[in-house]
Amino acid sequence: MIKIEIACNGYQSALNAVKGGAHRIELFENLAEGGCTPSAGVMHLVKQLELPAYVMIRPRGGNFHYSTYEIEAMLYDIEICKKIDVAGIVFGCLNEKGAVDKAINKMLLDAWGGPATFHRAIDRSADIMQAAYTIADLGFERILSSGGALNVMQGLPVLKQMQTALGHVINILPGAGVTAANAKEIIEVTSCTELHATCKINLPSNVGMGNLVFQEMVQVSGVEEVRALVAAAESKQ
Repeated sequence: MIKIEIACNGYQSALNAVKGGAHRIELFENLAEGGCTPSAGVMHLVKQLELPAYVMIRPRGGNFHYSTYEIEAMLYDIEICKKIDVAGIVFGCLNEKGAVDKAINKMLLDAWGGPATFHRAIDRSADIMQAAYTIADLGFERILSSGGALNVMQGLPVLKQMQTALGHVINILPGAGVTAANAKEIIEVTSCTELHATCKINLPSNVGMGNLVFQEMVQVSGVEEVRALVAAAESKQ
């Protein structure tokens, strides 16, 4: 079975992921910068849904080398995740040289004490395969990666290498541009058994409300887009 994880930037996206037939939610806010930690209120709401939710622990956008006070904030957010009893967390820390920071990641893993995904910080690492081995040794449940490329399709050779070398000890989760149109090829080339996608659509946010000079759009995960991705993955099985 190919599992589909939907990257959800809020409650509406998470609800749409459920309606579309996804298997797991990655929950965050600030999609524009790749995701940051969502509010406790949103975590609480999503916890009521029927899918397991993995919450991103990331205090800001930008690089993945964090200061002491940022690590303190991450530890506090992990405690909130424990109180809400979310299914898992998603994070990743690199050192100043672009290698996986073993000490910081272990500290966060130990503070959490449950399943965790190492996110696309790995794609910014100086040596992606060495990083993957380190992450597996630390005890993460899975690695979310584009294979070190801007788009998952460009990173397929590295994802295949990662799956071949480490797929028996850690789940490899391809992401960054996964759609219903390319899902079959990703599965065929990499042999991975999970896919990660936002399935995002753009919606107007202020139609008929207030000052129409402001025409903001919002992005959410779309029900039909999720459903199409799930169907494409199932057709490969």
